[in-house]
Amino acid sequence: MRALRNTERVLNNKGVERLLEKEREKGKALKIDDILDEVAGVYPRVMIDGDMDAGAWSCGMVVGLINDVPTVKELIERIMAEAEAIIRERLAGFLDGVPKRRTARAVA
Repeated sequence: MRALRNTERVLNNKGVERLLEKEREKGKALKIDDILDEVAGVYPRVMIDGDMDAGAWSCGMVVGLINDVPTVKELIERIMAEAEAIIRERLAGFLDGVPKRRTARAVA
């Protein structure tokens, strides 16, 4: 949407390819009405309906770090396994050679 002075970072998909084609065809004569189907009301179609190619939808640079899209179960199992590994590694090293704490006595 550079021709409309509304540049944004979007996920590359079929909807964006359609939008870019219209931008190339129209050039500086591009109007918002020319691309309205590719930019208006896209989020519900993507987020609710799962239509990833509905049109242009904003995303940040972090989208480039996504390697897979696991199920919620797979994601939670991964997070828990990684957390357990970190805890076991760090606590095992932390407790080695540390003397036991003395219990505090009440002073009257």
